[in-house]
Amino acid sequence: MDIKIMQILQDINYRWIDDDTYIYSATEVLDKKEGNCWEQVELERELFYQYGITVTSYYVALSDDKGKFQTHTFIIYKKGHSYFWFEHAWELYTGIHEYASLQDLLLDVKEKLIKDFSSTSEVFMYEYEKPKKKMKSIEFLLYCQSQKLIKLNSPLYFYHLVDKSADLSKGLFSLKYFYDNKMYDLFDKYADKYKYRIVGAWNIDKFHGMKECDLSREDIIEALETFRGPFGASYIYFFRYPPYKGLGNRMDEILKSKDIYRLNINDEEVMLMIDDIFYNFDISNRDNKLLNKSYYENVSLEEYFSKYSDQDEMVFANLNHIAVSFTNDFCPSKFLEKC
Repeated sequence: MDIKIMQILQDINYRWIDDDTYIYSATEVLDKKEGNCWEQVELERELFYQYGITVTSYYVALSDDKGKFQTHTFIIYKKGHSYFWFEHAWELYTGIHEYASLQDLLLDVKEKLIKDFSSTSEVFMYEYEKPKKKMKSIEFLLYCQSQKLIKLNSPLYFYHLVDKSADLSKGLFSLKYFYDNKMYDLFDKYADKYKYRIVGAWNIDKFHGMKECDLSREDIIEALETFRGPFGASYIYFFRYPPYKGLGNRMDEILKSKDIYRLNINDEEVMLMIDDIFYNFDISNRDNKLLNKSYYENVSLEEYFSKYSDQDEMVFANLNHIAVSFTNDFCPSKFLEKC
């Protein structure tokens, strides 16, 4: 049966389409003997249906740090205790591939796409239903990205310390969120620690030599964006591992008034909410090595805390941390887990 369907597909050629192209139906693909992967999936769906076999369709979107974007669609079906990836449009892997589990299948397709699409930094996979109407390419993209997001990434947790009295019912807020929503008491509370750096340590000509008390809220926002880039006032900071009691007396005192929450930055839903991640310089010093995601993935707990000093004026300075900017300038509470 599946081999017969593959034989029918052998007569179908791949076609390239643009944003304004209407997607072929199964009948059109068969009649015109051409179709891209999106369109071939609909023909495959129809052919399997004729044999009384239910298939599930998946859409994958990939992008890299150079702005290159690519998509792929494919179908899977189950027979006995095995799962099958039926592939025709992707010439490199044309065939019927068998797996022991759905997870194994989806991970293998993902890995092959990453390998084929070099420098990929983001991969999102969706399970989608057959479209109910004829669509242009751009409509189809948006439709698929509104469907069920599949989570395949291994977790990578980072941690944030929060005052025990803080209200996290909505989430973690950035300074930009406090400012834009006129939550000035909270803005002033969390912005105060930046003032001495703005007028001195950061060497920003406009603010050099000013008195800390003369800095306006607007000055603080501007200084953060000057020193840390366009997301400077939107960043929320996370440690790779949570500070713990026993690091020193000062840290022990700090932790008495703090709760610790963790965030999985590899969660696909979280990734879609992140506008930017800055992995920082080693020990927050611009003269030191610029860190990357790989550093945090591989650093051990012992190494991470090896440079911590309870005697430093800025007690957290030697704990490497990342800065994350979220859509709408806050991290929703559903992504945070209390430790």
